[in-house]
Amino acid sequence: MTVFLLMLGMLFGQGFEDTEVFFREAREVHVPVIMYHLVTEKPGQVGKYGIRPGEMEADLVFLRDNGYVTVFMQDLIDFVEEGRPLPEKPIVLSFDDGNFSDYLYLLSLFVEYDMKAVLAVTGKFADDSSKKFAENPKLRYPNTTWAQVKELHDSGHFEIQNHSHNLHSKGGSGEKRGEAVADYHSRLAADLQKLQDLCQQHIGVAPTTFVYPLGVIGKDSRRVLEDLGMKASLSCFEGKNMLRKGDRDALFEMHRFNRPSGTTVKAILDRIK
Repeated sequence: MTVFLLMLGMLFGQGFEDTEVFFREAREVHVPVIMYHLVTEKPGQVGKYGIRPGEMEADLVFLRDNGYVTVFMQDLIDFVEEGRPLPEKPIVLSFDDGNFSDYLYLLSLFVEYDMKAVLAVTGKFADDSSKKFAENPKLRYPNTTWAQVKELHDSGHFEIQNHSHNLHSKGGSGEKRGEAVADYHSRLAADLQKLQDLCQQHIGVAPTTFVYPLGVIGKDSRRVLEDLGMKASLSCFEGKNMLRKGDRDALFEMHRFNRPSGTTVKAILDRIK
């Protein structure tokens, strides 16, 4: 193969390194994204959006044993914008909302298996949990505090992304009935910027990706995201993601497959194929 590349490079008047770049630029990369929400031991919360810790660990074992490499959204952005190579079998594991289970279960599991995850934090949830924790640190609250979000970020195994500051409990990030597009854009920008500022304040980094709450996508919302400096977004629609260098459109409204209890990540990946 090396001889072939050298000969092809000579044919086109290129060196070997240029030929490698040519092949990398021409190659599409398939990146599955798995969407998780809650990891819990409470039977009543296990179901479509809640899985048991054992199921989560089984997913990580399968991925490790079958050559998958977990990546951050920044890795995908770097591939598209700069051509930085991705692993042969990249996969994104995304967790929505900023549940306390992210801290309780995921931190130890992802450190043990040396894997990465994308955590989409809802700012209002983190604000409320931080306030309640300050008042009574002996109680356990349903969502992560900002201190816990920072600990997850600082571990190097978790990338914190924007799930809105306070749109998750208000029907998502779409426009309201009868709302003018300009008013919608201003409202969306103000909410998202608030969380951008909070992340910068608490963890020292502003998110690069917006994860649509409830999967609701408003009219021309991408323009708002780009105005705020975001490079990508994740939807709740299922489907394949094919990335190529220079194709920034592919980074927006990327597809995700929900991971319910009672199935396996293998079954989901087989569906994607």
